[in-house]
Amino acid sequence: MNHIDTTHAALPATLPEMCLTAYRTHAKPDAVNDKNGGVWQHIPAETVIKRVRAITLGLSALGVRKGDRVALLSENRPERTMVDLAILSLGAVNVPIYTTQAVDQVRYILEDSSARVLFVSNKKVYRHARAGIEPIEQLEYLIFFDGAAAEHPRAMTLETLEQAGTDINRQEPDAFARCVNQVRADDLATIIYTSGTTGEPKGVMLTHANFVSNVYAITSALPIKATDVALSVLPLSHIFERTVYYVFCWNGVSVYYAASVDQLGEFLNEVRPTIMTAVPRLFEKVYHRILKKGMSAGGWKRKLFEWALETGKRYAEIRDRREPAPPLLEIQQDFASRLV
Repeated sequence: MNHIDTTHAALPATLPEMCLTAYRTHAKPDAVNDKNGGVWQHIPAETVIKRVRAITLGLSALGVRKGDRVALLSENRPERTMVDLAILSLGAVNVPIYTTQAVDQVRYILEDSSARVLFVSNKKVYRHARAGIEPIEQLEYLIFFDGAAAEHPRAMTLETLEQAGTDINRQEPDAFARCVNQVRADDLATIIYTSGTTGEPKGVMLTHANFVSNVYAITSALPIKATDVALSVLPLSHIFERTVYYVFCWNGVSVYYAASVDQLGEFLNEVRPTIMTAVPRLFEKVYHRILKKGMSAGGWKRKLFEWALETGKRYAEIRDRREPAPPLLEIQQDFASRLV
């Protein structure tokens, strides 16, 4: 496994430089992963770089320039990550919007940020936010990740955008490098809007240096390895998961995406992540879902579930105190884990 030397070489100062360097260095065959049609799709780092390049040049062909605002309305998925890096590679500013955002807030964010382009994951997400999108006059393009673009005079697909960028790259092989090289550490990278629970959402402006400094600080403090596998379930529109993604990328972690919390139980079992981030509420939801299912079994299955749950609690309490578990409890814990 390749390793990035952080002791002598000058570290990348911008997000696209940092992430692209990491993708090239680690060269993971499963850099980002998404379950589509019931099958996990593994996207190699080489493909991610190629698509980021194409999207960047495609946006440039639309007239998007350094400093322009580009909004992103999508659940967690590989395309979202690639578009994010493409926006940043152009020196443009990423304006993330939650797929669950209230329609009036979607409109406010698009108007307040003066977004010229909006990326939307699919028709379902668009239908939810449509009333907040259609009135925005300064919005020049709607770009849909999924093939069937909504019927809108300004709509196009991500595939069409990428094809345009691929053609430009073929004609001008140095075009992408010129875009990335013009980005500076103190350039604005994103405007993240607050939830707006006490009034209109407020835009928080963060530079490339803000993110990059955090990535290096977290990397130096946590034992994150390129052999790790991560499950990304918190929304990438939030600063927490967004920063975590950049940390994973820099360290060569393979990232698997969950589009919603409802997929968490299934994906935990399939992906077997060695690292992931969450909030207390998420763990509570998972716990209560497991508890409900186990207690509804009835008969001996319920008794077995209750025993396994109590065994797990006793084992966890001992481990939290950093004490060795008694041999019998170790055996019981192993048995309970296999049964439940």
